Amino acid sequence: MVRKIFLKSKMKKVLLGILVTVFLISFISCNRGEADNEKEINEKPPSNLIQLDPKSVETANLQIEEVSLKSLKNFLEAPGKVRFNENKLAHVGSRLPGRVVEVKANLGDKVKEDGSLAIIDSTELGTAQSEYLKAKANLIAQEKSYARAKKLLEGKAISLSEYQKREAEYMIVRAEFKAAEDRLHLLGLSEEEVKHIGNQHIINSKVAIRAPFSGTIVERHATLGELIEPTENLFTLADLSTLWVIADVPEKDIPLVRTGLPVEVKVSPYPNQVFKGTVTYVGDQIDPSTRTVKVRTEVDNSLGKLKPEMFATVFITTEVMSDVLAIPGEAVQTDGNKKIVFVDKGNGGFEKREISLGRQVDSFYQVVDGIKAGEKIVTKGSFLLKSEAQKGELGEE
Repeated sequence: MVRKIFLKSKMKKVLLGILVTVFLISFISCNRGEADNEKEINEKPPSNLIQLDPKSVETANLQIEEVSLKSLKNFLEAPGKVRFNENKLAHVGSRLPGRVVEVKANLGDKVKEDGSLAIIDSTELGTAQSEYLKAKANLIAQEKSYARAKKLLEGKAISLSEYQKREAEYMIVRAEFKAAEDRLHLLGLSEEEVKHIGNQHIINSKVAIRAPFSGTIVERHATLGELIEPTENLFTLADLSTLWVIADVPEKDIPLVRTGLPVEVKVSPYPNQVFKGTVTYVGDQIDPSTRTVKVRTEVDNSLGKLKPEMFATVFITTEVMSDVLAIPGEAVQTDGNKKIVFVDKGNGGFEKREISLGRQVDSFYQVVDGIKAGEKIVTKGSFLLKSEAQKGELGEE
C-alpha cells in the first residue's frame, strides 16, 4: 500500500516536470518569434527614406547640388531700348566754308582722337593765312622800330613823346598779330600748323577735319567735291565702348529706383549674355499714355555686341542679400501644407525632409530651417522622388 502511494506521488512529479518543460519551451519560442518580428520591423527603412536602385537613379537623371550660402539679388524688370551715349557722341563739321577735296573716313571706321576725317579747301582759310603772315611781318618790323626807339630814348636822341608813339604802334601791331593767329586756331589749325605757316611763309588753303575723340564713324555725309558751310554735319562720331539703355519703369516701381543702382541688361540676339551697367538718371515726368518713367542706364559695351536701337530687357538690382542659405526653387516640393526637399543620403537613399522657407528672390528660396550648408539635395527630378514617397505612404496604409 505504501509502495503504491509512493509510485503515484513520483508519477505526479514526473508529469508536473514534463508540463513545466513544455510550458518553458512554448514561452521561449513565443518570445523568440516576437523578437524576430521586432527585428524584421526595425530593419525596414524609415518612412521618410526613399531607396532607389542604381538603375532607377540613372534613369531618373537626378541633379544633386550642395546647399551653400549665396548672395541673392532682388530685380525690377523693365523693357528698354539701346541708345547712343550722348555724352560720347559728336556731330563733326567744318569751321569754315569750302570744298571737300578728300574724304578719309568711311561709315563704320574706327578713328583715333585728332585723326583726319576729311580735307577741306577753303578760300577763307587762305585769306586768313595771308593776313597772319602780313601781321607777323608787321610785328617783326615794329619790334625792331620799338627796340631802336628804346636805345634812342636812353641816349636822349628822341623825345619821350616820340618813344611813346613808337611803343603804341608796336602794341597795336602785336594785338593785330595775336588776332590773326587766334583766327587760324578758330578755323581749325593746330599750334604746330600755325607755326609751320609762320616759319615757311607758305599759304595752304587746305585744312583737315579732325576727330574730337576716339570712336566709330556712325554717319557720313561728306561727299567728294561738295561745297560745304560751317552749319553742315559731315560726320557723326560715337564712342561705343559704353551705351545708354533707356528703360520704361512703371510709376508704381519708381520708389525702388535711384541713381547708382547696378543693372543687368539682356538682348534677344545674345540670350545667354548679361551686360552690366548703372542707373545714371531717373526721369522727372511720367508718360501719360504708358504710365511709365524713363530710366537711363549706362552699360558696358567693350565687346561691341550691343547696337543702338536694339530692344532690351533691363534688370535693376533693388536689393542685395548677402550670405544667405538658399536653394533653387525647383528643389522645393509641396506636401500638403509643408515644404519639403530630398536630401541625398548616398547609395541611392534620399531623405524626405520638411523645411521652413523665407523670401523668394528670383529663382531661389531663402532657407530658415530644416537643412544646413554642406548637405546635398536633389534639384532636378525632385518631383519624381515625391511621387515615389507618396507610393510608399499608400503602401503602408
